Amino acid sequence: MYLNYYKLREFPFSLGSEDKFFYESPVHTEALANMIYTIQERKGMVLITGEVGAGKSFVGNMLGARLGAGCLTIMMQNPPETKKQLLRGFAHQAGLSARSTVDKLTLEEDLLEHLIRLHHRGRLIGLILDEAQDLPAASLEEVRLLWNWEMDGQRLVQIILIGQPELREKLQEPKWEPLRQRIVLSYHLQSLSAEDTAKYVRHRIKIASSDSSKVEFTPEALATVHAATDGIPRLINTLCDNALLVGYVKSKNSIDKSIIMDALRDMTCWGLRTPVEESSPDQAYADK
Repeated sequence: MYLNYYKLREFPFSLGSEDKFFYESPVHTEALANMIYTIQERKGMVLITGEVGAGKSFVGNMLGARLGAGCLTIMMQNPPETKKQLLRGFAHQAGLSARSTVDKLTLEEDLLEHLIRLHHRGRLIGLILDEAQDLPAASLEEVRLLWNWEMDGQRLVQIILIGQPELREKLQEPKWEPLRQRIVLSYHLQSLSAEDTAKYVRHRIKIASSDSSKVEFTPEALATVHAATDGIPRLINTLCDNALLVGYVKSKNSIDKSIIMDALRDMTCWGLRTPVEESSPDQAYADK
């Protein structure tokens, strides 16, 4: 609706995970570099956690992209409910046909042989398990067993676990000590700072803009966005998208604090915090 008005090529705050919109803060740069090194050198498992909306899946997608064609990256976004579902999903994405009627033992043997063939061809295999906090105990145990598969002293599967903070808490339970010991690199994605929130918003607008685009968020507006969202990327996207719509309705190219506040008032169902607007001296006196 507002694309033509602002002369934007595309929506800057869509909730998709296109690589070009990825904002690479110093923390993300370091995390991705270390994760890529750990996986390529087959050092051990990687654990990524973060609050809802912190961009964990986006980081997982970027990790897969940065590993490049030399790595067969398998992303499983829906946690399998059983060990067999985990194995079948993995096998399918790894290029191995598995009949639905095949028993678990045969499936394991076929998958292991397939991975060994890929290993002999020099292929690196990366298995990214998103929303891993929802993995049932049986599936999580299967992950540990998959990690044990090796050939020529090298692990056949490099495993990346992505989940909410409760995954980290779950792995602290004594029964998961064998799995926890295999995790050699762990990152918790923090919310964006006020400075990075501003850079994040400007980055996405720049990517979506055409040469003639005329839209900007004022410093006060960006500070309000950060205060309302606590720097959580998904909430920033939602708020900024609504703010652009409000600006379009008001025929304004400069998104200021008042527009952000108007957008917030229409977003009560999202549970965003509405920063308290500063009272004027007269209003402050009248409130006494």
